Amino acid sequence: MLTGRAKLAMTLLLLLSIILGIWAGMEIKTLQLENSTGTQRAIRVIRITIDPSQREELFAQLRKFADRWGYAIRIAPLDPNGENFSIQMWRSDIKLSGLYPNDPGTLDIGFFYTIPTVPVLERYFDEEISDLGSLISEIPSAAMTIE
Repeated sequence: MLTGRAKLAMTLLLLLSIILGIWAGMEIKTLQLENSTGTQRAIRVIRITIDPSQREELFAQLRKFADRWGYAIRIAPLDPNGENFSIQMWRSDIKLSGLYPNDPGTLDIGFFYTIPTVPVLERYFDEEISDLGSLISEIPSAAMTIE
């Protein structure tokens, strides 16, 4: 059976452990936020304007682009009615992130370094953006601009 002092010591130790756990969790979350694409400046940003009725064709061309350039891709709905989507592509050196629609009928995609301390030659961004532009041009009435 524990004495009053032992119970108090265990209670204080438990409380200290909880406080340290909360603090560590907040520090980890802060580190994640600082390294997220939300705080990293895009190397290039493109804007694709498209008739909303051609959304599935846009997604097909994005998948084709990802396959061609070796990206993993995720196109995920952001709402229950499937009108808004998050688009992410990534590989070891470059990652892309965008929301559809950003404005009605537009998709803005940011190109980022996967590891900001390991930059990629900017000509690689230019080559991939050029190829993506040729794929988007296959969609009638779609347009792509570099911001």
